[in-house]
Amino acid sequence: MLRRTILSFSALVVTAGLLSGCVFASVVPPRGILYTDQTAPLFPGGSPGSAEGRASAHNILFLVGWGNVGLDRAMENGGIRQVRHTDYRIENYALVYQRFTIIVKGETEPADGPPGGGRP
Repeated sequence: MLRRTILSFSALVVTAGLLSGCVFASVVPPRGILYTDQTAPLFPGGSPGSAEGRASAHNILFLVGWGNVGLDRAMENGGIRQVRHTDYRIENYALVYQRFTIIVKGETEPADGPPGGGRP
């Protein structure tokens, strides 16, 4: 009885871990269990701009997680005032260590003219 409970719980934890990354982005490339290092668009935009900022969150064994992966943190880290494009990068090393990074590309100075490019 105890053995069956442990096996059921283990299967649930593994399934939740494998499916946990399936809902956070519009584009989810296939991932490896032993190793993953992929970049994909999060909020595609126009030209990337002249500056880049990054912000990361980390976890170890799905037990401990830390970091600020907010858009505002990535903009601050890159000195970006106008966002043009946003990507994300996911790294996984045998489910022991994972890092999720937001990559913001844009300009350090706001564009001239009204918001929205002057369109009515």
